[in-house]
Amino acid sequence: MAIIEAIATTYLEANDTAVIFDDIPSTYEHLQVSVSAVDTSSDVFESVYMQLGDSGHSPVDTGANYSRHYLYGYTSSELAGVEVAQTNMWIGKIAAFQNGKPWYGTLDIDIVDYANVNKFTTINALNFSGTGTYNRWTCGSWNDVSVVNAIKIYGNGSLGRGTTITLYGLKSS
Repeated sequence: MAIIEAIATTYLEANDTAVIFDDIPSTYEHLQVSVSAVDTSSDVFESVYMQLGDSGHSPVDTGANYSRHYLYGYTSSELAGVEVAQTNMWIGKIAAFQNGKPWYGTLDIDIVDYANVNKFTTINALNFSGTGTYNRWTCGSWNDVSVVNAIKIYGNGSLGRGTTITLYGLKSS
């Protein structure tokens, strides 16, 4: 049976540009990040990104060391793509305030074998925009063999008040 422990939760009382979890213990097999967020921009949707870090980066790696594959559907269209040598992992989109109301989008991100120094760190992310018109699946890698001890989640605009991001640790019993 798997053990899932909440490591940390951030609830934004005010708009902010990013949420960073650091000093992540290396005692778990995998990590999971659960996001419920709204953007403060005037656009319908805003992109959400993730960067990872270790003790050699302060606090996260901002170099062109990320790769990703994605597949998404938007209303009646779909798109797939591959991007390499990126400065972040584009993990999805969240909705902004529409008609004066917040449309919270969700992201569930698995960070697999984050403490394994024999391979790149890989992620799998599922995204729902909040409006029902944008859904995305992303898989990617941080092309570094360091132990992940920091995670940064941020958007093109600001993450709105009420955004909640929780970091979980997963391990076998």
